[in-house]
Amino acid sequence: MLKTMQDLLAELKQLVTWTYLDNPAETVIEGISLSSKEIKQNFLFVCISGYRHDGHDYVNEAIHNGAVAIIAERPIEARMPVIYCKDTKQALGELANAFYDYPSTRLRLHGVTGTNGKTTTTALAHQLFDQLSISAGLIGTLGITYAGQTFETPNTTPDSLTIQRHLHAMVKADVTDCLIEVSSQAIAEGRISSLSFDTTSFLNLSHDHLDYHGTMETYAYTKAQLFAQLSDAGCGIVNGDDPYHELMRSVAPPQASRFVFSRHSSVADLFGQTEDDRFIVHMDGKTASSALPFQEDYNLDNTLCAISIVHQSGVTLQAIIPRLSNLSLPSGRLEKVTGITTPVYIDYGHTPDAIEKVVTSLTTRHSRVLVLLSAAGERDRMKRRMMTDVVAASGADFILTVHDPRHEEPQQILADLADGQSAELARFNEREEAIRFFCERMVDYDCGVLFGKGHDRVERIQDDLLPFDEAELVRQFFRP
Repeated sequence: MLKTMQDLLAELKQLVTWTYLDNPAETVIEGISLSSKEIKQNFLFVCISGYRHDGHDYVNEAIHNGAVAIIAERPIEARMPVIYCKDTKQALGELANAFYDYPSTRLRLHGVTGTNGKTTTTALAHQLFDQLSISAGLIGTLGITYAGQTFETPNTTPDSLTIQRHLHAMVKADVTDCLIEVSSQAIAEGRISSLSFDTTSFLNLSHDHLDYHGTMETYAYTKAQLFAQLSDAGCGIVNGDDPYHELMRSVAPPQASRFVFSRHSSVADLFGQTEDDRFIVHMDGKTASSALPFQEDYNLDNTLCAISIVHQSGVTLQAIIPRLSNLSLPSGRLEKVTGITTPVYIDYGHTPDAIEKVVTSLTTRHSRVLVLLSAAGERDRMKRRMMTDVVAASGADFILTVHDPRHEEPQQILADLADGQSAELARFNEREEAIRFFCERMVDYDCGVLFGKGHDRVERIQDDLLPFDEAELVRQFFRP
C-alpha cells in the first residue's frame, strides 16, 4: 500500500490540532504501526498511550527504524514531520481505514456485543456461513480466521489497525462477510470507530468490567454505541429477552431496520422454543425445526442470534435450520476434556451470570457437581464474591483458586472470592495444585467444571506468559 500524508490527513478532520509538516503531498507512507519495533522504512508511527506503555516514549526507536512521520497527542522532540491530534487512538482508526481503502464498506460486517456469548455466537454464525458455502471471516477471542488461515490476537477485539489490515486482506481474498466480537473496552477506546456495520447484534448485559466503566449504566451505554455505527441500510439485531435491548435499538440510525429474537415472546421476529428433543423456530408465519444443537438455554440464545445474522445476509430460514444439528461449540465453552472417561468440562466463564448459567445447567442434569472457581488478577474485583455466591447457591461443591494473577497477589484474589465465607472445600494460590486436588476429589462427583481459562493456553504471571494447558493436566491425572 502507498498513500501520501495529504491523503491520510484528509481523514483526521477536527482531530488535528497542529501539523508540523511542510509538504504532506510529498511524504509517501508505505505502512502504519503503533509499535516502534514494527516500524519499517517510510512508515507512519502513531503514539498510543496504553495500559503499561506510552508510545510517545518510543519515538526515537521508531525514527531509527525508518519512520518518516509521527502522530502524537503531546509535544515530542523529533526532527521530522509531526501531526498532533486530540486522540491518537481515534486517529489510528481513521488513518488505518483510509490507508486500507475503507474495507468495511466492501464486505458485509457483522458486529456482536454482549457480556456473555460473543465468541460462541460468532463461531456458530461462522460455521453456518461455511456450511452454506459463503466465504466469511471471523475476528474475536479465538483469533482472526479467513481463507484457511488463523492469526492469534491478544484481545477480544484487536486494535483498529489490525482490524483494518485483516479486513483489507479479506476483501482481496474474496471474503463476503466478516463477524467480529465487539467488547465494551474496544468501543470506549475507539478500536471500531471507523467501521461501518451491516448488522450489529446484542446478546445480553450483566455485571462485568465495572472496574473499567464504573457503573452498569455507563457499561450499557458504551455497549449501545456499537449500534450507532450501523449503516443506514443495516440491521440492528437484539435479544428481546434482555431488558437492555431497547437501549441498544434507540442508538441505531433511524433508517436502519431492526430484528428481534426471543425464546419467550412469540411476537418476536424470530421465536425459538424447545419441544422434547427439538428446537422449533418461527419466523414470518413459517415454522422450522431441528434436533437440539445444544441443551443449555443460553446457547440456544446464541444460536438464535447466529441464525438472525446469517438470515440478514440474505439466507432463508429454510436453508439455515437443517444445518443447526451440525453446529459445535468453540474451544473452551463447556468443552468436555477428551481422552478420559470422567466427565470434566472446561469453561471460559468469568462473570457471575455466565458461571451461574453453566452451573445451573450442570446441576439440573447431575446431582453431584464439583466446581473449580477462579478470578483473574488486575480485573474487576467487585464481581469476585458475586461469582462465588452463585456457585454456592447452586448446591455444587467448589474449590477456589486464581488464574492469570498478573501483578496482583493471589492471596488478595482469593480473599475477594471468599470475602469471609468458608463454604469452599479448599483454596489454592497456584492453579496447577488446585487442579490436582480437583481431580483427586472427582471420584465423589458425577461431573466437574473448571472455570476461567477456557481455550487459553498460557498463564499470565507478572509480565511473563507461561505455557499452561489445563485440559492436558487433567488428562495426565486420569491416565492409568
